[in-house]
Order: sequence, then C-alpha cells, then structure tokens
Amino acid sequence: MLTGIPSRSTDASKYVLRGVAVSLGLFGLMHLASVQAAVVLPLTQMQATVAAWLIGSPAAAVEVTLACSGADALALFLGAVLAYPTNWRTRLTGATVGIALVVGLNTIRIGTLGRAAVSPAWFTALHIYIWPSILTLTIAGYVFLWMRVADHAPARAVFAGLTQPSRRFIGLTIVFLGIFLATSPLYLESAVVLACAGVVARAAAAALGRVGIAAHASANVLWTGRGGFVVTQECIATPLIPVYLGAVCAYSATWRRLAVGVVAALPLFVALGAVRLLMVALPSSLGSALFFVHAFYQLLVGVIVVCLAAFWRHGRTAAGHAAGGIIAGTMSGILLAWLLARATAYAGGASFDDPQGAVAFLPAYQAALYVALWVAAAPIAGWRPFVAGCAIVGVTVTGSVLVLRALAASAGVLVHVRDVRAWAVVGPVLIFAMMVRYAPARR
Repeated sequence: MLTGIPSRSTDASKYVLRGVAVSLGLFGLMHLASVQAAVVLPLTQMQATVAAWLIGSPAAAVEVTLACSGADALALFLGAVLAYPTNWRTRLTGATVGIALVVGLNTIRIGTLGRAAVSPAWFTALHIYIWPSILTLTIAGYVFLWMRVADHAPARAVFAGLTQPSRRFIGLTIVFLGIFLATSPLYLESAVVLACAGVVARAAAAALGRVGIAAHASANVLWTGRGGFVVTQECIATPLIPVYLGAVCAYSATWRRLAVGVVAALPLFVALGAVRLLMVALPSSLGSALFFVHAFYQLLVGVIVVCLAAFWRHGRTAAGHAAGGIIAGTMSGILLAWLLARATAYAGGASFDDPQGAVAFLPAYQAALYVALWVAAAPIAGWRPFVAGCAIVGVTVTGSVLVLRALAASAGVLVHVRDVRAWAVVGPVLIFAMMVRYAPARR
C-alpha cells in the first residue's frame, strides 16, 4: 500500500469545506451594514437603472430592495470558484467573468420582474420559480465548465462516465423542468388542473372510506375527523412530473412504450396525489398528518433515489440492499430528529417561520438520505470517504439552516418551501456522488 499520497476523497472534502467556508464568509461580509451601504445598495441601484434602460420602466410600482441585489448568489458562486485548487490567476479570471455573468442575468431579472408587475400570476412565477431556477442552472453550468477549463480537460469529459440514455435523461429532464417552470402561471390557475385536484380529493375520500375512516370530499376539499384539507393546483403539480417524463423519453426503447409512458403520466400522478392525502390516516403518535402530506413527495423521491443507487451498484440483487439502506436511513433520521429536538429544547432555539416544517426537517432528512445511499450502494468505498461525507453533510446542512435564518432575519427573505425540499434531496445526492467519484472503489 502506497503512503504519503493524499486520497482524492480527502482533496474533495477539503475543497467542499473551503468552498462552504468562503461562501459563508462572503455572505456574512455582504450582510454587514457598512458593506451593504457602500457596495450592495449601489450595486442594486445600478442594476435597477440599467434594467429600466434596457427593458423599460416597470409597468407597476416595484420596490427594488437589497434582497434583489444577487449578492447571495455571488457569495455561493465565488465560494465555489475561489476555493478551487488551481492557480490564482485562473481563479480571479473565472471569478471576474462569473461576476459579470451573474450581475448581467440579475439585471435582466429585475427588468423582467418590473415589466411583469401588472400580472400577479406571472410576477409570482418569475420571482419564485423561473428566475431562481435560471440563475441556479446558469451558475452551476458556468462553474462546472470553468472547472474543466481550469483542469485543462475537454468539457465533454464531464459526462464521459455516463451512458447515452443517462445523458439523454439529464438533458431532457432539464428541458422539461424549464418548460414546467415557464408554464407555471398556466397550470397554477387552470380550471382543468383544479378539476383534477377535485378528483384526487374524491379518490382519497373513497379510499379512506374503504378502510373504515369517515371522510368525504366537497369540490377540491377532503374532509376527515381532523378537519378539511384543501387540494390546490400546486398540490398536484409536482416537479416529479418533468423528471418522470424525462425518464420515459430517455429509456423507452420503442414508440409504443413511449406513448404508454406519456399517457400514463396523468393517472399515475392523480393516483400519487390521492395516496399523498391518505397520510391523513396515519396515527397521531407518528406526528402531524399535515407534515407527512406536505413532505410526501420529498420522502418518495428519497426512496426512489436509494433504490436507484442500489440498482446501480448491485443490479438484480438490489432489493435487499435498497431495503437495508431505507431502514438504516430511517433509523438515522429518527435518531437525529430526536437529538435535534432535545438540543433545540435545551438551547431555546430562535423562532422561524416554517409552517410546513421543511427547514426543521432538513438536517434529519439530509443525514438520513446520505446514510441510506451509502448503505444501499455498499461496498462502493471504504469508511473514510463515508465519514468524510458525513462531515460535509453536517457542515452544509448547518450552513444552509444558518443562511435561511439569516435571510429571514436580516432581509425578510423567505425561501420557497419547494426550493428547500429540492435542496434537501440534491445536497446529499451530490455529496454521495462526489465521494464515490473521488474515493477508490472497492470490489
């Protein structure tokens, strides 16, 4: 065994920890009152002025505040670039070009929001769904491309280890997610989608009645002994739909299978919506029924991801490994949730507007998902990468919660619950993939 050579998992861990530290440091610096007055506010005003010159004056009164500056996106982006192990000339070049890209996109964002201010539906869709996704995807794409350039490797090497169907799945999913976000004003106010919500409520009421639980549906409201549960368009328009369509289009071997998969989307997600509402029948000893209703798709995606990891590693013998991963992850999540509850009660945690419990659930869920992925894919690597990944999960989830609290406390910005739930899944998956990529595989 060779000694004195640092493992790639160690290098990756150091990079992630440096990146998180730099991002949090820049985030704190940009929220100092003196820096906001001297740098962030003038930057925001400049972007608003340029946006009005390029796109036109706002169609209605819009308040451009410090939260519109794009400073938080810059902090995350600069953390990833400045912490990367390359020479400082390359880092500063990448940072300069990236800053121009982020500021330019954010200027266009401010302008389009101003023009869309007369339409509350379009303004909400652009502000909460479309522009955050565009900024995130653009920054991520730029950072990965810059990393390849910094390593003097061809950009296509990013996908070298993926099969052709997997590449199609990733590309099609991104396209379908973009369409899903861009058309959100249409389906979030659609009478047809609302009618589907009514079908979901009636199906759930019928299923509950068959198991002896008193329930009935009125329009799109499910009534049980615990009260009424309103099923809206947003409840059934889950981001899993574009992911499902991407998988169907990428992996269907024939046109017939493709057609069947696409047609099956509507009944499948209506059925999933009804199953989601069945969470109201869970015993109260397990926790709030509303919590499980709201977290249903997040939990479902976690199970699917663990099963895929087991299948990727073990093929036809994946069922037992997937079950072991899910059990291990569940036990880890329960233990961590109990420890967090005790710590919060002891320390007297600060109040936080989290009506669905998504932020409170974030630490336990991310730790549980990471453990579940590792157990399901065992023995992909040794214990050292696993422990390093656990440390990274702990740092990132702590930083995430601190950032969310700071945004709410200092800027009055509440991150959309859908974004919190998306990060809950994406974070552990990325860390797991990174540790597997940089750790020597065990056969």
